[in-house]
Amino acid sequence: MIYYKSVSGWMEFPRLSMSNGLTATYTIAYRLKDKTGEHWTSRFNRFKNKENKAEWGAATVMYEAVPALMKHLGLNMHQTMFLPVLSSGETQANPNRSICWMTKECAGVCGANYSSTSLAKNIHQKIHNIYDASARSAELDKANYQAAKMQTNTFVIFDDIVTRGDTLSRVALAIHAANPGSTVYGIALAKSERVAYCPNPDNDHVPASWDNLWQQGENEHAQKNSKV
Repeated sequence: MIYYKSVSGWMEFPRLSMSNGLTATYTIAYRLKDKTGEHWTSRFNRFKNKENKAEWGAATVMYEAVPALMKHLGLNMHQTMFLPVLSSGETQANPNRSICWMTKECAGVCGANYSSTSLAKNIHQKIHNIYDASARSAELDKANYQAAKMQTNTFVIFDDIVTRGDTLSRVALAIHAANPGSTVYGIALAKSERVAYCPNPDNDHVPASWDNLWQQGENEHAQKNSKV
């Protein structure tokens, strides 16, 4: 079982199954693969399925939660770069993809730097369709992440769902290779887990205000589209 501690409402994972190059990884809540009716899990699944309402809900939470985390970490925003992880079919970040525009907006709210062009990789298969851990790693080997030299010393990598940490770890190592001595954090909406392997997991730690913010975002999306 991978343990976490609660930090400013976030789940802080000092380590994941694979944490090479990462100082820590932060997620809002669990996404329970074998308890899909759970409140937050249902939201994350709708986000993963590209439901626009869920994307607005997630973004509304992130715009408050991320600044709170940055304040807790005491990072110098002028020396911090926010970067989105690339999807399996991307060689560079698509600015219209939800994680990319969310990362950019979070950078704006926090006063951090943002780049959609500083990470590159090869196209590979979607790893969530591969259930064997070694096969997932082999597929990610094909990605061959590369990072540019950047004028900051702290990096925050944004992803949607983290499972073992393999993708975040590869991005972190690419950043370290191009930017020696840097510090890299990971941020994701959720940590995928199974009840069968993580006894009595729950999402009771999530602040009630974040629950309200997600619903607020979904309501705003519904109101906006009702006027179209």
